Amino acid sequence: MRDRGVLLPVLGGVCALALVGTALFDVRQSAASGSDQQEKLLLIAPAAPGGGWDAQAREMQNGLREEEMRYNIEVRNADGAGGTIGLAQTANREGQDNVLTMTGLGMVGAVETTGSPYTMEDSTPIAQVASEYLAVVVPADSPHENLDDLAEDWSERAATLPVAGGSMGGVDQIFAARVARSMGLEPDGINYLPYAGGGEVLTSLLSGTSEVGFGALGDFSDQIEDDGPLRAIAISSPERLEGVDVPTISEQGYGLEMSNWRGVVAPPGLSEEESARLEDLVAELVTTDTWADALERNRWTDTHQDREEFEAFLDEEIAMTRETVEELGL
Repeated sequence: MRDRGVLLPVLGGVCALALVGTALFDVRQSAASGSDQQEKLLLIAPAAPGGGWDAQAREMQNGLREEEMRYNIEVRNADGAGGTIGLAQTANREGQDNVLTMTGLGMVGAVETTGSPYTMEDSTPIAQVASEYLAVVVPADSPHENLDDLAEDWSERAATLPVAGGSMGGVDQIFAARVARSMGLEPDGINYLPYAGGGEVLTSLLSGTSEVGFGALGDFSDQIEDDGPLRAIAISSPERLEGVDVPTISEQGYGLEMSNWRGVVAPPGLSEEESARLEDLVAELVTTDTWADALERNRWTDTHQDREEFEAFLDEEIAMTRETVEELGL
């Protein structure tokens, strides 16, 4: 007969091992269930720190963390050539399903004007996440009260009326060109003064160097409120924005709607399942309170589109932008 004094420790050891094994299994199961949250995600901001795409990437990073959807998130800046440096880095990560690159109309325009060897077709469209509408602004004492006033004056001195906006080939110039075209003017004949940013455009308007400014509403919002130094005479949204007492371009009889939209693309070569996972991640993020707060703080408008909608929208934007860039002779 076995010694009970020996048997009990052995049985105890077996039970202990069983408990340890169960605990290890539970840990592995827990780790597996949280694998999505721990998986590394790279967000490429194709602009310098402080720019619009950088803000978008960091708002997404913050939202994913705050909502406990992802923790291991890196934002990497890839500044240069209107966003096409970031596009190139994306295209060269073929098959990598843990990368999202910020994109927008500026990148679409840069592809057409910089001679980029990569195009939007070298990426996988995932979603549109937000839009920032554009405004036509004038100094507070300007005789241009509305778009009809501007159209009349602009048609008489298209080559000499100084209008200001961002860099050549960028969103602001494309916007100015489309407004001009809606008024029957040739976009390549306008006197467009390009500047590096909204602050320089403001200085140009206040100094009298330019008479009309084109740019994102957010760039001018502090100057057009109350008795500010500027007046907005039109906004490019499809309907008036809540809390913004500015008429749309369309309601003034000029058939134009346009936005500086923001989206995300992934590297090429992803499977349907991999693309869908990224699409679902973004779709979940944009429904959260954290993202709603980001929209409000940045004065962005929720214009979320899923992959199918975004891909169709992107095709239209590329075609319109290519046409505008050709008209501008860029």
